[in-house]
Amino acid sequence: MIMKFIGILLMLCMGTAFAGEEQGALSAFVAYTDLRMGSIERSLEIAASTHEAKSGKWEDVKDLLQGYQKSEDGLILWYALSDGGYYTVDRGLMDVKLNDRSYFPDLLAGRNVVGSLVVSKSTGRRSAVIAVPVVKDGKVVGAVGASLFLDGLSSRIGSILSLEKGKTFFALAPDGLTALHSKAARHFLDPRELGGESLKKAANEMLSKDSGEVAYEYDNATKRAVFRTSPLTHWKFAISSDGGR
Repeated sequence: MIMKFIGILLMLCMGTAFAGEEQGALSAFVAYTDLRMGSIERSLEIAASTHEAKSGKWEDVKDLLQGYQKSEDGLILWYALSDGGYYTVDRGLMDVKLNDRSYFPDLLAGRNVVGSLVVSKSTGRRSAVIAVPVVKDGKVVGAVGASLFLDGLSSRIGSILSLEKGKTFFALAPDGLTALHSKAARHFLDPRELGGESLKKAANEMLSKDSGEVAYEYDNATKRAVFRTSPLTHWKFAISSDGGR
């Protein structure tokens, strides 16, 4: 049902009356990504509210998360305890912990996490974390989470947008790292470290504003990008085009 809704919304976005086709593509880009990640967050909230998750026992919650993972593609589900120890559906108890992750204090404080960038400890793949605290009797006792693989997400977005030659999509996390890109090899790179002063200036402008338009030089060409901030992840989503028009 959620995917059908996403498809309808994307068609509306692509046909919108925004100035220029880049704005229509940008709307579709943001809408698909936020709906995808938001639907995972809502599913995790349901899982976190169950007796199984609140038990603190992997044996109790394992079947619940296995069932969810079988219905989804491109992610790994996990269950963490308050000390950072955690289990994944594919590998069970891990020999490393999550308490050194920058997002973990937010979970312990009872806050959801959506879009934190990590190299997955269980798979080694570049991922975005979506996670929800498990609360029992007013106390955080653990968390349920998903590591969403960014290469697969970018591939799906590329298929949906079908951008013409000379156009690129990308998204920057609040720290400037590339979260999504038409070319997956650029994931986790900071554009401010890849080009000259014009690219650095454009990236800094994007990171400091909610939306707008920037121009910059890259790969011996003038680029123009329209961008917008996601209210869910706070990523800066952009569609860039060759030419300075």
